[in-house]
Amino acid sequence: MAVTKTPRKKPVSATEKVEEAVPKSKAAPAKKAAVKKADAKMVEPKVVEAMAAEPKAKPAAKGKTTRGSAKAPEALVEAPQPAPEPKPVVVKAPVSPVLTPLAQAILTAICEGRAVEFIFADAEANAPRTFEPRHLTFDALSQAWYAWGWDRRYNAERHHRVDLLAEVNDVEGVGRAAQGPYPEGTPANQIGGWLGGEPIAVKVSLAKQWVFAVKQAPPAFPNFKLEEQGDGQALVTFSATDLRAIARWAMQFGDGIQALEPARLVDRIKQVGAVWAGRERQAPPPAAPKATSRPEPAPEQPRRHEARPHREARPEREARPEREARPERDRDEAHKAKPGKVEVIRFDRL
Repeated sequence: MAVTKTPRKKPVSATEKVEEAVPKSKAAPAKKAAVKKADAKMVEPKVVEAMAAEPKAKPAAKGKTTRGSAKAPEALVEAPQPAPEPKPVVVKAPVSPVLTPLAQAILTAICEGRAVEFIFADAEANAPRTFEPRHLTFDALSQAWYAWGWDRRYNAERHHRVDLLAEVNDVEGVGRAAQGPYPEGTPANQIGGWLGGEPIAVKVSLAKQWVFAVKQAPPAFPNFKLEEQGDGQALVTFSATDLRAIARWAMQFGDGIQALEPARLVDRIKQVGAVWAGRERQAPPPAAPKATSRPEPAPEQPRRHEARPHREARPEREARPEREARPERDRDEAHKAKPGKVEVIRFDRL
């Protein structure tokens, strides 16, 4: 029997079928899309997931070379470190001095223009007194409150430390040891060395190095005025009632102040200056050295370059009788003094 071989037909792909259905003008883009889909079907899904999970390598910077592959191994990639937690900022509370009840009582009396009574904790050492407070200050070195004003017990300016007080009491009226007369309506804390008694008009010339310091300080006396002059100095005028307080205030500037009025202030400053100078002149002599059992050192002998004292003329000695001449002795001495000459005699041959 004769076997007839039928030619096998080639398998037709999906793209060829699409090309037959689609005209040639649109076949090219459709062909590309179909190829992409077919390739995507041929790739296994696990490989696609692995490729998507891998990070893309960053392009190398210009001028720099990278060793090995573009992708860094997973073991060398540093894990992102968490940001450090910010430390809490400790804000220190401002330190302010505590206004004690006694200091508050003094401050109230200053504002109201009243005098107060001080009773000290050590009553035996400090007796009670009426005090006219003018300033209340907190000292940074001792960390304590201080009251400054007029102490009527001593009729002078005083500083008192507040923490040494036991009580601060109000005073009714003017109080004891008040100096008068004084103008009506004068505060009770200014009738001591400032407004109590006969007023003293003061005029002084202040050097320029002290002008700024006096401007920044509170007024020391009532009606205190400062007028600057053309040469940098200042003319200061005020009124007070205690000459000692005025002199103490003026002498704190040393030679930087010149007292002009009143005349008794000028005399007072001169007297104090004379006393200070006298103390320097009348300084006690140095104490004599104490006697000791050691022998006194011998007097120093004059050196060669020093002039020696002139010696006293000695009395003339009596003339001794002349010795008799001894010819033999004189001849021997003369022979010893000068060596004799040796004569050499030559003998001629005979």
